[in-house]
Amino acid sequence: MRLSRLVPVLAAGALLAATTSPALAQSDPEQAVVEGVGTTTGALTLLGLDAGDLLSIDLLSDAGSANIDEDLGPRRAAAQIAALALESPAAGVSQVLPLLSAESTGAPDERSQAVTPIDNPVVSGAIAPLQLSALVDDAGATSLLSAGLADLDVLSGILTIAGTTLDLGSTALVGDAAGSRGIDLDALTVLDLEALLATLGIPLTDLPLDTLLGLLDGLGLLGQLEGLLAPLGLDIDGLSVDAIVDLVDGLVGELDLLLGQLDQVDALVEEIIALEDLQAALQADSGSCDTLGDLDDLLGGGDTLTELCSDVTGTLASITNQLTTLTAQLDALPDPTELTALVDDLLDQVRGALEAPLDLLSGQALLSLEGLDVTVLTKATDDVATSVADVTGTFGSLQVGELPVLGTLNLTAPTADLNGLLAQAEGLVGGVLGEISPALADLVSIRTMQETTSVEEVAGSVVSSAAFSGLEVEVLPVLGELTGLLDGLGGTDSLGAILEGLDLPLPTSGAPEVLELNALLAPITGGLPLLGALEEGLGLQVATLSQQSTFTPVAAQAPATPAAPAAPAAPAPVLPRTGSDDGLLLALAGAAVLAALGGRHLVRRNGSDA
Repeated sequence: MRLSRLVPVLAAGALLAATTSPALAQSDPEQAVVEGVGTTTGALTLLGLDAGDLLSIDLLSDAGSANIDEDLGPRRAAAQIAALALESPAAGVSQVLPLLSAESTGAPDERSQAVTPIDNPVVSGAIAPLQLSALVDDAGATSLLSAGLADLDVLSGILTIAGTTLDLGSTALVGDAAGSRGIDLDALTVLDLEALLATLGIPLTDLPLDTLLGLLDGLGLLGQLEGLLAPLGLDIDGLSVDAIVDLVDGLVGELDLLLGQLDQVDALVEEIIALEDLQAALQADSGSCDTLGDLDDLLGGGDTLTELCSDVTGTLASITNQLTTLTAQLDALPDPTELTALVDDLLDQVRGALEAPLDLLSGQALLSLEGLDVTVLTKATDDVATSVADVTGTFGSLQVGELPVLGTLNLTAPTADLNGLLAQAEGLVGGVLGEISPALADLVSIRTMQETTSVEEVAGSVVSSAAFSGLEVEVLPVLGELTGLLDGLGGTDSLGAILEGLDLPLPTSGAPEVLELNALLAPITGGLPLLGALEEGLGLQVATLSQQSTFTPVAAQAPATPAAPAAPAAPAPVLPRTGSDDGLLLALAGAAVLAALGGRHLVRRNGSDA
């Protein structure tokens, strides 16, 4: 757990100790706590996917609260989380994990859940152990929650998350109300290219070679082809799309020539064998001539079988001459064994040159983010000046393919700067998809991030609010263009057609979950793939957090009228001190309670990290 995530818990502990012990609270007038009542509420969703009626996913959605303002309801602390809600009624796919919650109006309530695997045609991964706690006592109300996620994969790479931890807390104490919600996301891949095209019904093998190479170039991957092609003995003069296309065209042309020669050799050998068989049959029994049905076809010349058999001796001479001619032609061609070796070597080179772009594009992300660490923090006290509303954290390196868009950026940077970089990433993604068809250039929209904070006084209460809306990606509907686009793919110039024409196997298609979902939805979508059937497109949202804390100071009571001074009493005898100061004990006890809560939370969090 980061130290910043401990701040609400540690602050709550300090306030609890101070307010529980009047002696300590009054020892330093400058640090005296203004008592009051307050409430804190917060919510978080790690991932939301909306594909209309066809598919919806909400992952790790939390709500937490703490309240000691009885005008708003009973003193209460609560933490709850819905780990997964996945629904696709059209495809008959559903997985909803039960809501886990801890709630207290007095006694502590602690709940936990072990690692929960997720495995269905849409999502795979695991929910890390969940830990929730809630407590209400004289000091106030506190709720805590920690959760995590491991190796999430949505639709074969439409979205993947390497690992995530969540730390959430809400407090409503006699001195303030505060809350914190934090997400630490290791690595995020949005829109795997192969998976995205599968939702459109476009296998990579339906694309022409120059289009595939254009995709590699747009993703900054073209240079990696050299390392894949060099072991095949291929020397590319100038690594560019045109140079590689020319190289492959040359290989295919050379291969066609060799295959033609090999076919010619096979045909000559077959014809020679057939003539030798006829020759042997006539020499053994000339009377069988009229039963040799292939004789006139092999010798040709317009002679019928009857004419050929009327002069068997002449026919045998014609066969001998034909064999001499065919043997000379065969001798002029390369040795069949050597020719086969040359063909096999060229086939390996062509197959390697054609499959190398597929190898690089398979599993390649259009957009990836290396780390997102964000915390929203609110604290409301009796004074706007000492209250806090903040969004902190870092936005890791952002890439389109292998092209860097930005390095690590502090989220305190101007929102306009960050959104400008996201717009640049959107343009790069559009350029890549535009290689396939201009109709796809505007397929992906990367929406702007938003963060808001405010601290204000409302009707005698201080209200502190903070919210963060993370990365939003929308894949727009393509209903009008998709049919025409699909009709124009998979032609004779496609990679698949070239491989099939050379009797080479097609590589196994990727994105199996997408293809499975397409098949499941086919009866409802009229055979259209997932994105082809969406009237409003597909929306992805990662990391949405909000927090609000409200604190209302308790009005000071009017001072009582002083009573007449009493007569001085006789001084009590001073005895040796053998007991302990009750106020100090109470303070230590309060500090111990909060230290235990914070320590337990820290241990759990570290356990989750491990």
